[in-house]
Amino acid sequence: MTRSITGRAAVPFLLLSLALAGCGAGDKANVGRGEEELGPLGEFYERAYGSFDDDQADRDMMRVEEVTAECMAEQGFEYEPVDWNSQGGVSYSDEDLDVEWGSREFAETYGYGIANDPFAELHESAPPPEQEFVDPNQKYVEAMSPAEQEAYYLALYGDQQFPEDGSEEEFEYDWKQNGCQGKAQYEVYESRMDNPEFASLEEEMNSLWERTQQDPRMTEATTAWIDCMGDAGHTGLAAVDDAQNQFSEKVNAVYEDAYPSDMGEEMTEEDFRAIDAGIQEKLAGLKEEEIATAVADFDCREEAKVDETRKKVSFELEQDFVDTHRDELEAWVEAISARNS
Repeated sequence: MTRSITGRAAVPFLLLSLALAGCGAGDKANVGRGEEELGPLGEFYERAYGSFDDDQADRDMMRVEEVTAECMAEQGFEYEPVDWNSQGGVSYSDEDLDVEWGSREFAETYGYGIANDPFAELHESAPPPEQEFVDPNQKYVEAMSPAEQEAYYLALYGDQQFPEDGSEEEFEYDWKQNGCQGKAQYEVYESRMDNPEFASLEEEMNSLWERTQQDPRMTEATTAWIDCMGDAGHTGLAAVDDAQNQFSEKVNAVYEDAYPSDMGEEMTEEDFRAIDAGIQEKLAGLKEEEIATAVADFDCREEAKVDETRKKVSFELEQDFVDTHRDELEAWVEAISARNS
């Protein structure tokens, strides 16, 4: 797994077998067990989607910019595609770390890798970018009146409505509300995942995760994990990922609380440095807690045989599903591969 400062667009379709290989529900990392073999259904996913690589990701990123420009032109605006791949940045792989991501040693050193950044030293030693990023659209936008700028950004980003603070309303992303960028991202990424002719099949495939979690063997393993975590002083947990998710929420709250709700153009670079310093100070106070929680989480998963049980149950369900739907799965793989070739 590669982690990049600049980031890459992710395929918005979680695979059950990849979840078993260590990709959890947390914001940054999961206390997983490292790489695991793909299950019977995971092999079909790999055949369908496994051809993507960094070069394809770069092409996709540029295509998003091109579609955005086409869309903006239809709205009456100019937009020059931004070549993000030429902006520099540094990518790091798990192989660059001195410990294996997901191992107990990793938990002892970095916890979940959230407040404790395992790439911190690499960030500090990375060479500065060869050139400062300049938005090729900046001058065009600056020449506009305030009203024109507002219309420009509305066309570009849309008017996505977020629930108000404190609201229990669940946010649901809708690309149609995200302007030309939303349209471009949908066309390049999400439309690949739209397979109306296989909607029923994909719905059943996606239900396998829930069925795995509801299996009595997983229920027993989860209960054992909860009891183990309680004995270690971590209470109020109801699901195996709760410990990591709750810690992620603490870290997210630090960032959310740090920035004023009325941020405006009057904020200076010094203001932002002060905010970042405050964030780092608060994160430093969470690092020991993160490590203690992650180590207990790792040990309790081992003791309760959570990952072992999940793998056994999910592979059984996957194999039953493959045996029942093999011809449909072959047609599904063929359709996706043909579309992405």
